[in-house]
Amino acid sequence: NDVTRGKTKPEAPRVIPWFRRSFVKQGQSVCKGRWVAVRYGNRIAYAQWEDVGPFVTDHYQYVFGNERPRANLNQGAGLDISPAVRDYLGMKGGKAYCDWKFVEAREVPSGPWRLYGDNNTFVQAKRGSQQARSELK
Repeated sequence: NDVTRGKTKPEAPRVIPWFRRSFVKQGQSVCKGRWVAVRYGNRIAYAQWEDVGPFVTDHYQYVFGNERPRANLNQGAGLDISPAVRDYLGMKGGKAYCDWKFVEAREVPSGPWRLYGDNNTFVQAKRGSQQARSELK
């Protein structure tokens, strides 16, 4: 995670590729809400980054580099995904291997991931345009 105890981690500007263009203020995450593409087999789902942990929250070499996830209490999981993403990808059982990467919102194709969630950038944009139209009436 890029924030700990209400402060931006010192390595964040150096290791997060979009940090400089997204930084707003000290202690506000530039990762939360970012889009990720998760690939399992020949399917790809898109989801928004929520947080890290609960076991390892300081492994930027994995999140933004080339290291494998550290051993942890969660059977070495490098990514926990929502049941909706799991089901969309067709993952079976409690542990599966997948690839993932951060993507820009403009790279997120149409799909169910654009339709739901209060923090979803597409849902927020749609609400904003609907509100603007209703104010014009």
